Amino acid sequence: MKRKLLALTLLALLVTGSHAQIGLPGKNECAANAPYASAEALKKAGLELPAFKRYCYTDKSGSYVLLLGEKQDEPYAGELLSSAIQASLYKVGGDNTLTREWSIRDFANKDEAGVNFRSKLIELADIDGDGLVDPILVYRFFNPVDSDHIDNDDYVGRIKIVAFHLGRKATIHAITGHLDGDRKTTANDNYFALPKPVQRHLVKKMKAMYDAGQFGFDNSYGFVPKKEAARR
Repeated sequence: MKRKLLALTLLALLVTGSHAQIGLPGKNECAANAPYASAEALKKAGLELPAFKRYCYTDKSGSYVLLLGEKQDEPYAGELLSSAIQASLYKVGGDNTLTREWSIRDFANKDEAGVNFRSKLIELADIDGDGLVDPILVYRFFNPVDSDHIDNDDYVGRIKIVAFHLGRKATIHAITGHLDGDRKTTANDNYFALPKPVQRHLVKKMKAMYDAGQFGFDNSYGFVPKKEAARR
């Protein structure tokens, strides 16, 4: 128990470190009366899925709204999952209009129970000190046990960590299992093009999640992901 509490404390310190604009998601949530976060503004912005989280931040390039959408069509005991999720970043204009900077969507596989964002692990941080926030998203895919329950084992399922740097998407995809050979962590080329401080931050994040019992990452290479195999 002490080990887990210590790991959770370290993870909280990692998420709330000294970087400008970094903070727990609750501190970055948009004000309830923000005009650009209203239902009408979001409809005009073109978010395809219902928004369940709205985060606001400002860096040297302007003010932004990060919207997380979940279909939430896969209810299970203890977890509300979705067959599809979406994240979209919008820049706030002087007249409170929203201009989309980027958007991603992902889907659960047919044999999975569903997916959801791990909102407590999301970060809005200027990690490399260039004055620009580098959003980090985390979402996890779960396996079913039966029609009402999912497998919450830390060593079952898969997870994705998506980081944006200068608008480019770097993705880490981890699959876990109870045997060493079952666990694998890979990343796309954009991850290896990230500034070294951002790469190190993501590796530390995975270690902290592993130590806190949040996901069973492959730690055979110090949590450093391998390159994805080239697609044919």
